[in-house]
Amino acid sequence: MKNRFFSGIVAAVLGLVILLVPLCIFPTCTKMIETASGGTVPMKCFWSGRAEIGVGLLILCGGVLLVIFKSTLIRLGISMMAALTGVLGILVPIVLIGGCKMDTMPCRMTTFPALIVLCVLVVAFSSGNAIYLWRQNKKIQEKTNG
Repeated sequence: MKNRFFSGIVAAVLGLVILLVPLCIFPTCTKMIETASGGTVPMKCFWSGRAEIGVGLLILCGGVLLVIFKSTLIRLGISMMAALTGVLGILVPIVLIGGCKMDTMPCRMTTFPALIVLCVLVVAFSSGNAIYLWRQNKKIQEKTNG
């Protein structure tokens, strides 16, 4: 019972912070790039921030679901999903979308490092919770079979 609420609240808070980092805590760059046709489009870091908002929302929802569901196996699946979503959150600014080329830009100095640290915490916490829940399920199985 305690694990359910603790793990759900921690995951939800981490997801909420990941969601808020590119919006208001450490916003991505606000510069626009001019296109050949004379228009402007946002820089890559803007799109990385938008993707991280989605990652944070998924982790937040996973945290809420960890509190709602009582089944150990369902919570195990939710924890594995949250860990993999954390991996996705790490890959977005590093590999998948990226950001500005200059190391002095706000996205490279504050936004991406904060998101990477938070996503590493999500991966570590969710993986630990998944291992704990797997062991709990194994103990339950042994009691019912033995």
